[in-house]
Amino acid sequence: MFYKERKIPLKFRAEEAIIRRLDGSHPKFSVIQENHRKMSAGIRGEKELDYQLSFLPNEKYLILNDLRLLQNGHFFQIDTLLLSPKVSFIIDSKNISGTVLFDFNREQCIRTFNDKEEGMRDPITQVRKHKRLLSQWLIDNKLGSIPIEYLVVIAHSTTVIKTNGNSTDKNRRLLHSDQLYERLIEFEKRYTTENLTLKEIKKIGKQLLKYHTPLLPKILSVYSIDPIDIKPGVQCPSCFAIPMNRQHGKWVCNKCGCKSKDAHISAITDYSLIFSQTITLSHFRTFLHIPDSKVKMASDLLVSLKLPHQGAKKGRVYDLSPLMKI
Repeated sequence: MFYKERKIPLKFRAEEAIIRRLDGSHPKFSVIQENHRKMSAGIRGEKELDYQLSFLPNEKYLILNDLRLLQNGHFFQIDTLLLSPKVSFIIDSKNISGTVLFDFNREQCIRTFNDKEEGMRDPITQVRKHKRLLSQWLIDNKLGSIPIEYLVVIAHSTTVIKTNGNSTDKNRRLLHSDQLYERLIEFEKRYTTENLTLKEIKKIGKQLLKYHTPLLPKILSVYSIDPIDIKPGVQCPSCFAIPMNRQHGKWVCNKCGCKSKDAHISAITDYSLIFSQTITLSHFRTFLHIPDSKVKMASDLLVSLKLPHQGAKKGRVYDLSPLMKI
């Protein structure tokens, strides 16, 4: 069963927020768009993996997606972890089109698409490293040593997988997503005894969730963007113009006339993804273009979001993480 569902990465959502609020002529705009496109393809590949995982028997597997754990002072991330009685699996999902050559001798990956060849990080080397880190993490957290296998799943069934080098074992770890169930069974046959009870599996799953740390990227620093280049204001949900104006209890778009009661929620969510996971009333007013003469209105809007907060009066700081749904 899915014990930890897959969520849209915060970096992906932050890039969306940047794209909404950055002028198209900005020198970093096309770079962000291209990176966003690549990440979108990766998300589609993960959805295909989740579809295949949904066919696994609930009573046999505990499925945890997008785990980010700290080990030896460094974070590592696992696309999918399957916990089961005999053997557990780390699965790395890749959404790659065209032809992919896995060179086992040099431990590199070469992709050919539209007559263009490019080198890529070898996913087998990467997922093998994650296996070592997870094994040590489990021992360090007093959860014991468990057998772990690893697989690399290529989402596109039309992607041509080629290999170079004599390694039958690595070949069996490379597969298309629709081969997943059969390959899991194949690897499980190597193990004859159950190493974990259902109770122990759930205990490990619970601890993994406890120590999972979502990545909160400082997106402006990632792309070296000056905060002044970000357009503040409420975005129209109809024509996407910025800003809307607050009139008679509603947000009104001067461009298309659209009216909305709650368009400010999306705006403040953008703020949380781009600038900070906390906000003060002063920053709330400034970002939403609410004039000084309407402090009470701004305060009422912010309070209506029912966000956790600390401090009192002017020093109060509101936690925006519920809007981000971390």
